[in-house]
Amino acid sequence: MNLLTTILLGLAFVAFFVFVICKLKVFKRLGLSSKWLLLLFATKLIAAFALVGVYGIIYDDHKKSDVFNYYCDGLALYSAVEESPADYFKMVSGICADEPQLKHYYDKTDFWYKAWNYGLLNDNRTIIRYNAFLDLFTQGNLWLNLIISAFVAFCGAYFLALAMLGFCNGKRWVAVVSVFFVPSVAFWSSGMLKECLVMFSVGLLMFSWTALCRKFGVLKLLVVIASAYLLFIAKFYVLLAMLPGMVMFTLPSKLGAKKLLASSVAIFAVVVTLFFFSGSIFGYDLVDTIVKKQHDFVNMVNTEANYSGSNIEIKELEPTILGFASCLVPAYINTLFRPFVTEADSFIKLVCCAENLLFLLIFLYMCIRFKPIDNNQFRFVLFTFCFMLVLYALIGMTTPNLGALVRYKIPVMPFLLCSMLTATDFNRLKKLRRFCNKKDVDSVNSQTEMA
Repeated sequence: MNLLTTILLGLAFVAFFVFVICKLKVFKRLGLSSKWLLLLFATKLIAAFALVGVYGIIYDDHKKSDVFNYYCDGLALYSAVEESPADYFKMVSGICADEPQLKHYYDKTDFWYKAWNYGLLNDNRTIIRYNAFLDLFTQGNLWLNLIISAFVAFCGAYFLALAMLGFCNGKRWVAVVSVFFVPSVAFWSSGMLKECLVMFSVGLLMFSWTALCRKFGVLKLLVVIASAYLLFIAKFYVLLAMLPGMVMFTLPSKLGAKKLLASSVAIFAVVVTLFFFSGSIFGYDLVDTIVKKQHDFVNMVNTEANYSGSNIEIKELEPTILGFASCLVPAYINTLFRPFVTEADSFIKLVCCAENLLFLLIFLYMCIRFKPIDNNQFRFVLFTFCFMLVLYALIGMTTPNLGALVRYKIPVMPFLLCSMLTATDFNRLKKLRRFCNKKDVDSVNSQTEMA
């Protein structure tokens, strides 16, 4: 496909998505005008192209970056369209995908097989299949795949903003800023990476689940099941990290804050117990799996082929309760605060470092100007806290690379920012702005009188 054809088709794809955003009623529910919605879609497009530009042009990292690896593996599966459409359907759908003749295509890929998977779902195959599916409509053109992925990311963010709108007293700006304007979330979730599917499924799952908890509906239940399944095959541990908080949403909102907190602690305690005794209860030892995964991840990033300047030291895990407990504090420090200022030796690390500092400043301002929240908002904050505790612990204990760390933690960031903004009193800022404006007016009047 030549450059002119790519540009024309790209404009056609964008025009189609603009039409969909402007005409579908579901995109009216957030209360934003079409102009604002198109601006938000444009931010996703810019972020998607920036992702490819940074890794393809600035870093020239085609061989090591997942941005291109999964796309290239998708092309290997797409090559079956001309040779055997039936084989292509089998590989993309997963139906009869283990037939012997398909190995010919799998051997062309680099990431279809994992060196270590511990009997768990291989989520690499989900994003490879996603890219191969897009290739059917784009003839394998990377830029067209990117435009479609940007729209998928926009839809996921939109549904997540809708879900959050019910917890911030109708303040649309809180939901929109939390979902669309966190730099790391926009950057990593808008391209052809697992994070695109993760954030899409998280947004759709939260929207449908909170709606289902308010009022039962068969369609809502089907959407919950479909989005949960997509999240499971995209990154199953994100779904597991969300489950304790999702259970809390089933609790009556009329419960007082103390009962909600006590119920949350009880739910969390049950989850922790199930985790540490998973081998006896479920026949699959999650503790041993995480220990092995950390060990293998560390060995992998420290090999000569995978070594980078972003590797960090993490405390070695031991398969005991005390062993995990001793790693929790370093894990949370890594996920919440790294990269440190002293580690910001690239543009991406510098942006992530600034982002961490901004989150810290917002948290400190929230502590100073804390605003009482109702039970419904408190339930959302508890969900965020539980989601963060589980996911950040898993990531911080098993990820010895800053580049992977800043990507893996993005599912929590919109929830964290929304929770902090919801519990912050901004009236003082409005009063300060009015006071400054009044001083400016008085100063002008004084100068006029002197003249």
